[in-house]
Formats: sequence, C-alpha cells, structure tokens
Amino acid sequence: MTEQPLATKVAQYAGGGLVVFGLVGIGLLELVAGAANPVTAEGVAVQEALVPLKIRAYIILAGILIWGLYAVYRITASRMETVGEQRRQVDTGQPNHVDD
Repeated sequence: MTEQPLATKVAQYAGGGLVVFGLVGIGLLELVAGAANPVTAEGVAVQEALVPLKIRAYIILAGILIWGLYAVYRITASRMETVGEQRRQVDTGQPNHVDD
C-alpha cells in the first residue's frame, strides 16, 4: 500500500471530520442533551436548537469546502503531471515507459 500525500490526509481527516461532526456529532448531541421542545397554548412545538443551525451549517460547509479545494488541487496536479510527461516525450522523441 502506498503512502498518501499530506494533502490527501488533510482533506480526508479535516474535511471528513468536519462533515461527520456537523452531521452525526451535533445530531447526537441534540438528541441526547437537546432542548425539551415545549408546546405553546396553540399546540405549536417550539424548536430550539442546542447548537445554532447556522453554526452547524457552517461546520458542514467548511468540510465540503476543504473537499472542493482538494479536488481542484488533484485536478491541477494530475494535469501538470500529464504536461510534464508530454514534454519529456517531445524532448527525447521516445515514449515515457515506467516499469512498476
């Protein structure tokens, strides 16, 4: 198994961690220690979140943003590798053979 680059690890752990924390972690926290949701005289349940919804949404959005930036990085890095291989083929006139 190959060693993953630092950018891949950061995207996996930071981005994935934020998304999982925002969805599962805060969801479980709301379930266990959330507000009691009292009912008003009109029969309407008052929904009060323990963690404000904007904060929860921003945490999830930060994780998705990290994943998006990583995707852009991977696309540009793979294109740069392709351009480098094409230049080697043009300079030497030989195809680039890599033995694994």
